[in-house]
Amino acid sequence: MIFIVLLVLLAPISAQASSPMDFARGYLLETQADFALQRLELPFEVYNASVRADLGDLRVFNAEGAEVPMHLRRIEAQPVAAQEVPLPLFRVSGGPEGVQDYDFRMQVRTSDQGAVLETRMTALPAGTDQALLLDASAITEDIAALRFEAGSSSSAFIRVEVRGSDDLYSWRKAGSAVLAFMEHQNGRILQDRIMIHGKRWKYYLLTGQADLSVLAKAHAQKVSGESGLTRRFLPLHGEVVEDGTYEYVLPPALPVDVLDLGDVENAVLGVKVLTPLKDGWRPVAEGALFRLTVDGQLLDGPGLALHGPHERLRIVMQGAPVPLRVGWLPHELVFMSQGPGPYTLALGSHSGKRGLDMLAAMLDDKKIGTLRLGTAKIAAPVVLGGEDRLLPDPGHAGLVLWAVLGLGVILLGFMAWQLVRTLDHKK
Repeated sequence: MIFIVLLVLLAPISAQASSPMDFARGYLLETQADFALQRLELPFEVYNASVRADLGDLRVFNAEGAEVPMHLRRIEAQPVAAQEVPLPLFRVSGGPEGVQDYDFRMQVRTSDQGAVLETRMTALPAGTDQALLLDASAITEDIAALRFEAGSSSSAFIRVEVRGSDDLYSWRKAGSAVLAFMEHQNGRILQDRIMIHGKRWKYYLLTGQADLSVLAKAHAQKVSGESGLTRRFLPLHGEVVEDGTYEYVLPPALPVDVLDLGDVENAVLGVKVLTPLKDGWRPVAEGALFRLTVDGQLLDGPGLALHGPHERLRIVMQGAPVPLRVGWLPHELVFMSQGPGPYTLALGSHSGKRGLDMLAAMLDDKKIGTLRLGTAKIAAPVVLGGEDRLLPDPGHAGLVLWAVLGLGVILLGFMAWQLVRTLDHKK
């Protein structure tokens, strides 16, 4: 009897499946035909409308109002150290100026596999144009950039060119940049990378119009998993809280990972970033942002790394205030086009509980995970359950459960009392 009563009382709670009306608002989705799985890169509008830092209020429904399987994923930027390989560095003569092909085979000794073992020159004659020969013959992956380290006390702007070769004789252009290792009153200006284009070469030759002896070490940065993704940016608009300090409010789920200069040229800005901690603020990042034109070439800093999401930021600026922006790599929502369309992306609910992720294992499968997915886009916004769905959960379900448990205890006590009375009568 007790079990029947409990089942009757719990039935309304278990029957509360998600429906579009459980969410405040949503977007109609445009999908590609003939694809069972669709992928949607979350635009800023979705982050801005979500009320949960974990994006736990996102659901996809078909035209019948049934929830369809979905999976939320994001490829995060890897640490630079995880993408780098040290390169052997050799100092050689740069060869005659303006000559594209120059034979370095007489200057170096290589192994049977092509690795540079040593240079045959013990010292370069005074006044000789120096070059740096980098041995990348052991690298089998594509190279995105070359990164250099300067000596501890070095300070310089160096305009350099990079050429590549597979035989140490025929050289082809592979990149150019201005390397910067400078101390500024607003922070350190550091531009230590040269982006590489074209094919991967076994050897790279670095030449410049300045002393290259300040460059002490070289690294190859491999093409990372995020290379196929587009970083999105949002201009920051904040309020002054005190002299030189500005406060910004961001969507709670926006996965910001970099702070950079906005629409400004020739600026160097020292910044200190703080986030809320109980009744105060704690520093989470500090450094210099810069964008300069040097010798006709843009010198653009990499920005300052952040580890979001951060719903509120305070930024202390050292120097004249300039526009700022934040960047992020967006999430990707994969869903199954199950049932009739059109499909609706619903969001905006504090109380929604995400169901079982049935697509995760499928997408991890080596065969299924490599299949081409259809591309979905958000279309017209729609109002679903309205703004009332944005109110905090009053916790009615919890009260009902406690009431059910209390009633169950009372019923069990009553049944035990009845059993005792029956036994007494039999005696």
